[in-house]
Amino acid sequence: MSKIQCIIIEDEQPAQEILKSFLAKVEWMELKAVFDDTLGAIEYLAKYEIDLVFLDIEVPSQTGMDFLKVVKNLPQVIITTAYSQYAIEAFELDVRDYLVKPFSFSRFLKAINRVGLKPDARQIYQMNNVNAPKNSFAFFNVNKTMVKVQFDEVLYVESMREYIYIHTPKGKVITKMGIGEIEKNLREGFLRIHRSYLVNKEKITSYNAEEIFIDKISLPIGPSFKKYVESEFGNFN
Repeated sequence: MSKIQCIIIEDEQPAQEILKSFLAKVEWMELKAVFDDTLGAIEYLAKYEIDLVFLDIEVPSQTGMDFLKVVKNLPQVIITTAYSQYAIEAFELDVRDYLVKPFSFSRFLKAINRVGLKPDARQIYQMNNVNAPKNSFAFFNVNKTMVKVQFDEVLYVESMREYIYIHTPKGKVITKMGIGEIEKNLREGFLRIHRSYLVNKEKITSYNAEEIFIDKISLPIGPSFKKYVESEFGNFN
């Protein structure tokens, strides 16, 4: 079964070792290469298909922010940096998460759980995550009241900063939670199409290279998520 394949772009040896040790603990992630600068990574990405890049901002030859701006068809990216001031700009460039050093293994796990899993990797995750919920519903805290949501009634989930909007035919449920966290609860019935959107595959009525439709509702497909949509439903030709 295929795993999420990733590379590291990081020029500091201690930071490289921390990332490698964290990745070694996650069975559905596979580290393919480590680079001290962006130039070697660019050459590698031109030859091989990678799902995720761990990217430091301050690296030789080209900053991580410049790398995000100039490299086309990037895989998903998680920033790992000692500098917090680039976070807003990085999220505008569609990064999956922004980790400020030093970060814990639990924070690292939260970041990689925001990555859209390939179908086979999702199976690996479910088999090894003994704490994964088995219910077809969950309760969410809405203004200090626990509200029950049936997963098969959810149309899509929208992330708005630290909140998520769970859209259903009856209305929307708003709760303080990361979209990666609810993605673990919803499991294989849902597909991540954008860093801010998670959709119920059963509710999708049509799609093209740029959008997914749930009847008249149009949701954007993030550039780094197109391959996951294609892997589920076929290419856009």
